[in-house]
Amino acid sequence: MKFSKRGAALVATGVAGAMVLSACGGGSSDSGSSGGGSGRVIVGESADFPENLFPLISAGNVTSVANIEAQLFPSAFDVKPDFSVEYNQDLLTEEPTLDVTDGVQTNVYTINPDAVWSDGEPITAEDFIFSWQLQRSSDPADGGCAALLNTTGYSSIASVEGSGDDDKTVTVTYTTPYADWQGLWSGSSNPVFPSHVLKAASPEAQCEATTAGWPIADGIPQDISGGPWQIKKDNIDVGSQIVTLTPNENWYGEPTGLAQLVIQNIGSDPTTAVQGIQNQEVGVIYPQPQLDLVGQVADLAPEVDSSISFGLSFEHLDFNTTDPLLADPVVRQAFGMALDRQEIVDQTVGQFSSDAQVLDNRIYVNNQPQYVDNAPDEYKTQNTAQAKSLLEGAGYVLGSDGIYAKDGQRLSFQIDTTANNPLRETTVNVMIPQLKEAGIEATFNANPDIFAGPEKPTSLIAGGFQIALFAWVASPFITSNESIYQQVTGDNVGQNYSRLGTPEIDALFDELVAQPDPDQAADLANQIDVLLWDQMATIPLYQKPTFLAWNSSTENVEDNASQSGPLWNSSTWTTSQ
Repeated sequence: MKFSKRGAALVATGVAGAMVLSACGGGSSDSGSSGGGSGRVIVGESADFPENLFPLISAGNVTSVANIEAQLFPSAFDVKPDFSVEYNQDLLTEEPTLDVTDGVQTNVYTINPDAVWSDGEPITAEDFIFSWQLQRSSDPADGGCAALLNTTGYSSIASVEGSGDDDKTVTVTYTTPYADWQGLWSGSSNPVFPSHVLKAASPEAQCEATTAGWPIADGIPQDISGGPWQIKKDNIDVGSQIVTLTPNENWYGEPTGLAQLVIQNIGSDPTTAVQGIQNQEVGVIYPQPQLDLVGQVADLAPEVDSSISFGLSFEHLDFNTTDPLLADPVVRQAFGMALDRQEIVDQTVGQFSSDAQVLDNRIYVNNQPQYVDNAPDEYKTQNTAQAKSLLEGAGYVLGSDGIYAKDGQRLSFQIDTTANNPLRETTVNVMIPQLKEAGIEATFNANPDIFAGPEKPTSLIAGGFQIALFAWVASPFITSNESIYQQVTGDNVGQNYSRLGTPEIDALFDELVAQPDPDQAADLANQIDVLLWDQMATIPLYQKPTFLAWNSSTENVEDNASQSGPLWNSSTWTTSQ
């Protein structure tokens, strides 16, 4: 999922074609930088090379940016590979406190006295205050910015105040309790931002800067960093689609194990990924898993290690309900009934993992303890007869071509997804004959702009699509789903690309956001999912496995199948090459 103020849920992307690998090897003893360890590791990035590096807007809320910025900015809490949440002992000196008295929630953070930005400026409460003000509202009339994907959590805060020696104590007071408070100021998509670099003179100027973001060619403003890695503008090669991270020389934690971490876009062609790691042109790959690729990489052992993980990512369909045909709930329901989701699993991720299974929940994935199968019976298996009966009862007539139509409009839909992604292409190709049996026509379209900003008319946020197939990459903070399923207000779509919502769903999210009891929160979340099945603006398909492979000479590589991603601990990597 994209995540909101625990981070907007990320979209998992894939590039349109394979790129030529650079001539440098996957590991090297060449240091190339001071302030860190030795050696270099090249990560072969299969997700789209980003257009923008600012994570709070649509163009920057993608997997490739999350990977690049995984250890770039300070984070109050970190999500571990087992999805547990721990406070960041580099940024903070002690566990942040939680107090709820007379219904008023207060959190206190104590910043490390040694914590500084890469330019030497101290990290203080002012940075927490600025980051809150930056994200507290999407309403320009309230000093906010419509370009923000999500304000959940920050919009519940009454005040953020600094105190103590050198303004290193942060006290946060809420207007209403906020259960997922640990997700604020946390993660690569929702970190602590530097006030002294980014703060504008007025709300209008701040919104203008937010909307523009950080175009990739311009890099990060003033090359600023507050984590172990730093990205300098000169180390971004847009033409070759390479970003080189070097140690932050003013980093206040343990030095990086490497002198360079190179992230090179190699495209989503699995052959390129396999050949790259086999020939040691790249040292780490994180491609979309599929049968041939998994098997070919396994054959490279022991020189190459690999792992398959089932994390917080899931494949799904989004219906654009502003489309005249898809505005009809009968059509969306019939579409869902026509699908055999088990066959989709069997022909895709089931080919390389026996753990793969159909997903019947949008809030939780199969291996989370809070998961409940909320799917109504009519969607559990392919139900062609009921789909046809439903359409005919609503006045749709089966044509001589085998496709239903009404008022001259045939039930013909284009399913957009990422380009050069065999797994997703297979998914659509399995769907097409299933839908045809129910009198619904579908076609496959590789859309290079699907995750672009609003300036691209066929992007998700611009709304120029009918049906989209992609993945949400989530965090353990479930209130982040609010931005995906809440009602759209004006032009602020947030992450609700279906453009559909209900007051009932919004009301349950209001309860969920303020519910501190985890069992009651899970019950509310599952109530929301039941209503989402009734709404049928999205269809979950399956929990999406991740596949990570790395040269065995590189130590400490470990997948984190949440929004934290595979580079979550890259500052600890070392290489013997």
